[in-house]
Amino acid sequence: MTEISQRPVALERIDDVTPARRLTIANLTTGDSVEQEFVFGESQRAAFAVLANDRAPVHDDERFARRAGFAGPIIQGLCVTTRFSRLIGMYLPGEHAILQSVSFKYRDPVHAGVPLVFRVEVARLFPPMNVVRLALSVRSDAGVHVTGEAQCLIR
Repeated sequence: MTEISQRPVALERIDDVTPARRLTIANLTTGDSVEQEFVFGESQRAAFAVLANDRAPVHDDERFARRAGFAGPIIQGLCVTTRFSRLIGMYLPGEHAILQSVSFKYRDPVHAGVPLVFRVEVARLFPPMNVVRLALSVRSDAGVHVTGEAQCLIR
């Protein structure tokens, strides 16, 4: 947990050992962003299936997924977007953020083993209300998989 006295760089790449931050509205500027690469494997897909009780065969049955028009089983959409909880709640805006709303558009399915880049970017600031609007995206070398936005109160 790092108290930030200066605003973060416009783009910061983080990893699983990057210390969490406690940014205030004054520390943020439109365009600030964080990115992290992550690869979903079978263990993450299976753990999410248990947590969500999602037993849809498109997620674990190779033949079913191919008949449905996919290259193979796909990672659950909400499983993919769970990575934003970490990015928003620990890095941008960080530990002072209280999620108010979030929306996603799922544009292209995600398959296990594909390196993904998750990005959170400050889209708009509302300083009198201590609110920040964030643009969200998930992409790979194949293109954009998910876009979205979130709004957070910063306390």
